[in-house]
Amino acid sequence: MKKRTGVLKSFYCAGRGIAFCLRHERHIRVHLVITAYVMYFSTFYSFTKTDYAILVLTCASVIGMEIINTAVEVVIDKVSPQYNVFAMIGKDIAAGAVLFSAVGAIAVGIFMFWDPEVFVKIFGYFTSDLIRPLILLAAMVLSVLFILHARPRRTGNKRINKGNDINDD
Repeated sequence: MKKRTGVLKSFYCAGRGIAFCLRHERHIRVHLVITAYVMYFSTFYSFTKTDYAILVLTCASVIGMEIINTAVEVVIDKVSPQYNVFAMIGKDIAAGAVLFSAVGAIAVGIFMFWDPEVFVKIFGYFTSDLIRPLILLAAMVLSVLFILHARPRRTGNKRINKGNDINDD
């Protein structure tokens, strides 16, 4: 097999990192599901291209912060497999960055989506026939299954957990 170099290798490695997150990080899955619902329900609004750009950048920033948080956690678990207060603080700071980004995303969502007239329109859409709420319910069930299907990785440096290997099978 020919060795990957340059840009192709960079894309390959980035894809492998994202795939790791998708397999092992439940929070990434939560953010992806929320993003899908945000994009779906945005179709009920008269958003401009700029509004959609804001939505995409907001969702991408939260997902990106979650990926960075995962990277920080994996590295800390590797270099400090035993409990260490500084490792814990580093992980907490990375998690705080995700929380900060998510709270900002919620604020953007409230500003962009809070419109009682559109809420009535959405309600009318889903109550206009029987199949629409059933499809929504099925989508919600599939979303929960997708979120719960993440395989936990074994980590170290937690208050209780003692392992330090990454379970990436």
